[in-house]
Amino acid sequence: MKIALIGAGPRNLMAFERLVYWALDRKWADEVKILIFDPFGIGGRVWNPNQNHELKMNSLASKITLFTDDSIQMEGNPHLGPTLFEWATTLGKDFIENNNFKRQKLLLEEIDHLTKYSYSSRALFGIYQQWFFQHVEKRMPSNFSIEIHSNLIHNVKLDKEKYILLTDELAYQVDAISAALGEGMDEPSDAEKEAQAFAEAHHLKYVPVRYPAEVDVDDIAPTDQVIIRGLGLSFIDYLSELTERRGGVFQRDERGSLIYTRSGDEPTIYASSRRGLPYHARGLDQKKVGETYPRYFLSDAYVNNLVLKNQSITGSEFIKRITLDVELTYYVTLAKLLYPDINPVEFEKELATASNGFKKILDKYNISAKDRVDWSAWENPIPTSVTDTASFTTFIKTYLQQDIDIANEGNKVSPFTSAVEKLRELRSNIRKIVTYELLSDDDYVKYVLKYFNALNSFLAVGPPAFRIEQILALIKAGVLTLTGPGMVVENENDHFVTYSSVLSDHQRYSGDVLIEGRLPQPSAERTQNPLIKNLLANKMARIYSLYLSDGTLFKTGALDVTTETAELVTPNGKIMPNFFLWGLPTEKRHWLTNGAPIPGVNDVRLRMADMIAARIVKSAK
Repeated sequence: MKIALIGAGPRNLMAFERLVYWALDRKWADEVKILIFDPFGIGGRVWNPNQNHELKMNSLASKITLFTDDSIQMEGNPHLGPTLFEWATTLGKDFIENNNFKRQKLLLEEIDHLTKYSYSSRALFGIYQQWFFQHVEKRMPSNFSIEIHSNLIHNVKLDKEKYILLTDELAYQVDAISAALGEGMDEPSDAEKEAQAFAEAHHLKYVPVRYPAEVDVDDIAPTDQVIIRGLGLSFIDYLSELTERRGGVFQRDERGSLIYTRSGDEPTIYASSRRGLPYHARGLDQKKVGETYPRYFLSDAYVNNLVLKNQSITGSEFIKRITLDVELTYYVTLAKLLYPDINPVEFEKELATASNGFKKILDKYNISAKDRVDWSAWENPIPTSVTDTASFTTFIKTYLQQDIDIANEGNKVSPFTSAVEKLRELRSNIRKIVTYELLSDDDYVKYVLKYFNALNSFLAVGPPAFRIEQILALIKAGVLTLTGPGMVVENENDHFVTYSSVLSDHQRYSGDVLIEGRLPQPSAERTQNPLIKNLLANKMARIYSLYLSDGTLFKTGALDVTTETAELVTPNGKIMPNFFLWGLPTEKRHWLTNGAPIPGVNDVRLRMADMIAARIVKSAK
């Protein structure tokens, strides 16, 4: 049997591990050849060990793994192994020294200072993946062989019950495919083409939507004025590239506040977005590996029962249950912090039974109005008193410091931080509702795609708190200006110009450089990936589309796959057997498909890897 793994990032490395251990456990005697295809090698594009060391992960090193454990609800047997942190602090140094990585000195210094509360470099996670691959490869049974190819697979054709993988020069026949294609690039939009043309005509620089680690910003001069559109995680990456990497230094002053000392090579940076605020800082993680808050309203039992009965849920009920679960954790943590006369156990029990809201219970326990959850303020923290540039400039410094302080209180002490942590913990059940299509198409578009996704990103997908500290330090140092909500970027005379459409004075900032500070949204319709384009052209795949009540068709941009098995679905609804596709190209068919696997929480990515391996092994003839 021949098995192709297209993409050598975390997903297919997990699938490889599961295939090996399924074979060992079942004493699978067939001759098996595994072919791995990735132009970027083991670890794939995003986790290149040679990328700039300033680029960090967004999860703690102690809560990242590629190994299954006893929490995973799967058919196969778990194979235990170290987390990224455990590996780095036991085996990492020897592996790095023996393999002579490009930034070896920085990597070894990082390990010396790594703690269970550290956010590792992306490069270190890439090296962990290479070690993981070698670890699994050494354990392959004798009937297994493996080939690693740097060829780009640009097409797949069906030949009876076999698949033919095509590169520019070669063809490979296989029986099964796991395609985990990761980050991709889209064709530029009309607005992006216009910005590029304007930049070329006026000798400016335009950086379209790209993966920041692959963008060369070294030609941006210290005298340049840079506009960054977007305040998400890519914005953070570009800040690092334009400041720390140019020799600027972050350090603590005598009061413990972070300050930035210029190198003199930094440009002036103006940045904003529609909301006008960076994503909330990720809170200090005070929970043990595998520790979670109880889920009461969007509980495992509730969602599993919906799936079992194929029973739908309305969008309003979906949002209501999320908000109740989040608020419950907020109020229980609040009571422990500020209301010592309240018995938190009894308080939690009462809240857990109040499926129509908490007002009566909060009144009973005399919870102050100022301490109650205000979702409108959570969605838009900018007060109405902020009306112009001067008031926004004052507000943003105070707001960012408060965000840092609240995050550093920790996710078992701060009511807000614990509530946001609860929102993260609801992801598995949110994913299940989306995957099993338990919302109507109209409600999925209205409540998830057009409302909840943006709010979830703002609240729960933010950077570590030290990144928000860096933003504040850069503002105080005069390197960075956040320009306010309702960001507008225009072409004016011979420069880019940005201003806030919300602030009354609409102060304008001129730029020689415009950077799109966001990652591409996965879209099969606009992708530059030749494999996805050809799968659609060959009618081996289709775009996941929603049929709305007003008669319109809403194309999500995701590739459609089966609910249970993640196999490709053709335009006529036929399943492509043993052609598995998972990860970012299925975003919107699935929900929140990015991120690294988490130990001890029945992680969906590890479950999927085991399911794919099980299907392939059982299909062998």
